[in-house]
Amino acid sequence: MKVLIVGCGSIGRRHAANAARLAETAVHDITAETARDCARASGARAFERLDEALAWRPSVVVVATPHRSHLAVARQAIAAGAHVLIEKPLSDTLEGVADFLVAVDASGRRAYVVCNMRFHPGPAALKRHIGRVGRPLFARAHVGNYLPAMRPDRDYRTLYAARRAEGGGVVLDAIHEIDTLTWLLGEVESVSCQAARLGGLEIDVEDYALLALTHGGGARSSATLDYLRRRKSRGCEIVGADGVLVWLSEGKDPERCSVRLYRDSADGGEALVEVPAIDTAQPYRDLMAAVLAEIERPGSTALLGARAAAADLAVALAAHQSAERTGAAVDPRGLR
Repeated sequence: MKVLIVGCGSIGRRHAANAARLAETAVHDITAETARDCARASGARAFERLDEALAWRPSVVVVATPHRSHLAVARQAIAAGAHVLIEKPLSDTLEGVADFLVAVDASGRRAYVVCNMRFHPGPAALKRHIGRVGRPLFARAHVGNYLPAMRPDRDYRTLYAARRAEGGGVVLDAIHEIDTLTWLLGEVESVSCQAARLGGLEIDVEDYALLALTHGGGARSSATLDYLRRRKSRGCEIVGADGVLVWLSEGKDPERCSVRLYRDSADGGEALVEVPAIDTAQPYRDLMAAVLAEIERPGSTALLGARAAAADLAVALAAHQSAERTGAAVDPRGLR
């Protein structure tokens, strides 16, 4: 099997290294020297032109370019006969998404979107054990990380996350939390959002957002997202009719992860996951292995399909609309 990585930035280099462990791998970037550097580091082959790379006939193309070019590159890959894995989010706009999904269906190829958090021990345990809390009533998710410290080798002001024109802002960047809540509780029918720039960072996007979601089954959830927390923290609490699941991850390199189940107010809870220092690279390795498995056995893994990713994107963009309307509820289904 052949895997082509398009885009050799930091995430593209990670995907190239992981793919090269499992399959014959090639890379392409609009900057030829960047592609060659990535190829040398991962043991892959480098192509200077995208058409030449697609003529190599890869089975899977991983799209790791800036958000605004995701759909254009993915459509070329689908037309060349490849399955695609697109970096999150699917795009920074819903324009062209419906047509892309139609093209995927017509091609007989499959399209997925990167959601490595589905392979993280925390959300994966929530998914496995959610049935043990009975009917889910509500959930609270959060993620916080300090933007200036995310990439120590880069000025944070130059990162896509800091720039509206490049699809930045904590709502789109933290779309994992939207996906986790949807994965656990079902389709989102309504979203309200308060968003702001609170931290005095030199960015033109929100660094804080609070989302309130209503899910199709009647459950409610909230997500607090920020670029301001000096110590990284991520987690989710699910309250059901018969118990509570709590996932908490604290710190970064090392990241401590725990998941506990509480069935009685008097007990200390059942430890489902307790890892003092998780391997933060492992979810990305598992994700790449899942892509290759899906080619042979569709539907056999937790991979996020493009249609579900489009629903996640609609929720994020509905949150932006709600924030502009001072928190008025928006139905994301009306945007798709």
